[in-house]
Amino acid sequence: MKYNSADSKSSMPKQHHYSSVRSRHFQHLYGYQEYDSRTALGLIAELGSESNAHGLAKIVTSRDTKRKVIWALLVIIGFTAATLQLSLLVRKYLQFQVVELSEIKDSMPVEYPSVTICNIEPISLRKFRDMAMNMHGKKLKEWFTLLHYFDFEQMSFMESFRAFYENLGDEAKQLSHDLQDLLIQCRFNREECSVSNFTSSFDGNYFNCFTFNGGQLKEKLQMHATGPDNGLSLIISLEKFDPMPGTYGVYNFENNILHSAGVRVVIHAPGSMPSPVDHGIDIPPGYSSSVGLKALLHSRLPEPYGNCTEGTLQGMHTYRNTFFACLQLCKQNLIIRRCGCKSSALPDLPIENVTFCGVILNWEKILRNETGDSFHRMTIPTPNLECEEKVHRELNNDRAYESECQCYQPCSETSYLKSVSLSYWPLEFYQLEAAKIFTQRNETNRQQYIKVIYDVLKTIHDGNREYLLKHASNSSFPDELRTQQKKTTKEQSDIMRQNLLRLNIYLEDLSVVEYRQLPAYGLADLFADIGGTLGLWMGISVLTIMELVELIIRLIGLMFNVEKEGPQRQRHESSQHRKIAGHYPATNGDADHHTYYPDPYGPSEFDFRRAAEAPV
Repeated sequence: MKYNSADSKSSMPKQHHYSSVRSRHFQHLYGYQEYDSRTALGLIAELGSESNAHGLAKIVTSRDTKRKVIWALLVIIGFTAATLQLSLLVRKYLQFQVVELSEIKDSMPVEYPSVTICNIEPISLRKFRDMAMNMHGKKLKEWFTLLHYFDFEQMSFMESFRAFYENLGDEAKQLSHDLQDLLIQCRFNREECSVSNFTSSFDGNYFNCFTFNGGQLKEKLQMHATGPDNGLSLIISLEKFDPMPGTYGVYNFENNILHSAGVRVVIHAPGSMPSPVDHGIDIPPGYSSSVGLKALLHSRLPEPYGNCTEGTLQGMHTYRNTFFACLQLCKQNLIIRRCGCKSSALPDLPIENVTFCGVILNWEKILRNETGDSFHRMTIPTPNLECEEKVHRELNNDRAYESECQCYQPCSETSYLKSVSLSYWPLEFYQLEAAKIFTQRNETNRQQYIKVIYDVLKTIHDGNREYLLKHASNSSFPDELRTQQKKTTKEQSDIMRQNLLRLNIYLEDLSVVEYRQLPAYGLADLFADIGGTLGLWMGISVLTIMELVELIIRLIGLMFNVEKEGPQRQRHESSQHRKIAGHYPATNGDADHHTYYPDPYGPSEFDFRRAAEAPV
């Protein structure tokens, strides 16, 4: 074995220094590359080599330049694709789309709706006759005289009930029906109800209307059973009996809702504004009408998913907000703004110094010819009415105005599906007893015709019974008597069936269908898709983001502690690396000279200097 002397050992190249040898040894055996953590680039490279993100570690640890470039391009492509897909996901989330789900709810009480009833014939013929016969009807007679002697640009409107109300005001309201005149019997949920259970409102087409359960009750009317016996049952008199002989009204072909007999019924949510013209159904006389209801609940989302609102109508705080009622009020405001007048076909707003568009100014002076300019068949201009009709046409043909109305759906709303059925009522076989009961219940005696019907039918009934008792052996009636009785009973039956109707409104199903809005794409969905996108293109997870956080923290710490750490930390790290790798300096007889090559047998006991002086 040949050993080098101390002099030859001291002349070894400098690349055999400990740090250089250790670095090459570890790079060769373990693929380990050491980075200087005292610099920002070294710290980034160190954490990049340890990152879980696919591609970043490849860029840092690859020793081949081409391989680094390829992986860098792949990382850039993945980052670009992930960015594009993330932008689409965020845009989708910011659209705040919703889906509507339907759910059937059982075993829960259902709130009974409001029921608004209007007589299709706006004025009471009895009141009209009474007013025409006394001095209080002077203004009424003058109005009809005006219509007879003069022409108007909108003649069909001036002959309508709306023009009658707009020009006569309180006098026209006095001719409207009273609930005491209409209501003969009222039962709700097997209990008696009365006029006190109704509230009144005014409509330009039907005049006085009456609402059951108008929403003013402290406790809601909850229903727990179905069927006509557990709902609202009304018997109504239409007050169209005994018209004045030879008296006929004007038929307006442009009006599609009047000139018929019956009541207009609106079934709506409690506290909401009724609209008989738009949402009502006609109930004819002479029939028993059954209206079965099924409740629908609508739950809508507020901002940012929707624009639903809660509260009352702006301008009419006595009613809850509904989208349709808000649009009606908006139309009225637009007409007032453009024409300087209001329409009786829309909800009346309590605005001072604004008259109806159909008002004929100083029409009484025109009729009396006080200015001397009036003459027979003169055409009276109605510019405001023309403006109203023009605005109505524009609003009905173009819904662009809705954007400035700022009307929104209520966040919680109840509607009702209706199914209507009719049956012949009252059957002639029971009319005598029915007339008797109605007469007894008529405390005000305003339905005098019912008493007349009862007296006529009672007389025929008693006469027939007496005839049968006297002629027991002959049970047949003379043909002349039978014919006369048939004619009389038919006349009374027709009067009864033309004036009376029965209305039953009830729940036919206690199962409530709820339509509920839900977010179509929520925050949890966004996070899940973000994680999937980053994992697909970059292999990034939450822990990878924590690595980035660690890098930022260490870079900040490096900025403030770079001068404090120094050579002491370098010596400590070198010592730690030697301990880890098992490299300890081996002494060969000289404390000042060490060899850093590993020796599996431990340090040599041979003294190089002694061997050089006395070779064996």
